[in-house]
Amino acid sequence: MTAPGRYAASDGSFAKSTKNAAARGGILIGIAVLIGFLLLAKAFDGGDADAVLPAVDDPAGETPVVDGTGDTTVDDGTTVDDGTTDTPADDTGSATPTDAAVVVDAPGLVEVAVLNGSGVSGQAGDRAGALGTAGYINTAGNAASSATEASTVYYKAGYADEAKLVADALAGAAGGAGVIEPAPADPAALASEGDAAKAESANIIVVLGTDGVLA
Repeated sequence: MTAPGRYAASDGSFAKSTKNAAARGGILIGIAVLIGFLLLAKAFDGGDADAVLPAVDDPAGETPVVDGTGDTTVDDGTTVDDGTTDTPADDTGSATPTDAAVVVDAPGLVEVAVLNGSGVSGQAGDRAGALGTAGYINTAGNAASSATEASTVYYKAGYADEAKLVADALAGAAGGAGVIEPAPADPAALASEGDAAKAESANIIVVLGTDGVLA
């Protein structure tokens, strides 16, 4: 004979048992989720701490590159300044030096011999006097020829810049850049026999020609 079926107790114990089981399940799920978060956090904490490049607002999405000065440059050549002053360098990696200023001797340290080759009497003395007023040490004499065509300012080694100033002082507004030349190996040959010593000792030798450029 078949046993009679079982029915839930009328005191509500079945419902209470179901609620307790659901509560325990929720707690277990919460614990599982918490453990999962902890494991993920631990995995991130254990990663390599690589250096991070400065952020660059680059619409092109290009990769920033930091140069040796601290500035950040992206692929398209755009540079974000880090606010510091960078030192330019040449292709050897050394700092680029500033060009040295040209040093010119003061007129009182430059000896000029003015030689007359124009054929005009007294012209060498007149021009030497003008240079003396400007502060140059000067002497006057005669050139090897009294009919030298081109006026020339000859300079010895190390006096090229001073010769430009002497030429300009004599030529005035016309300028004397076109009359400057290195002195010959034998500067005495520029002067007459009696004034050879003046050409030998001078730093700069001015020969006045018939063209009147330096007159």
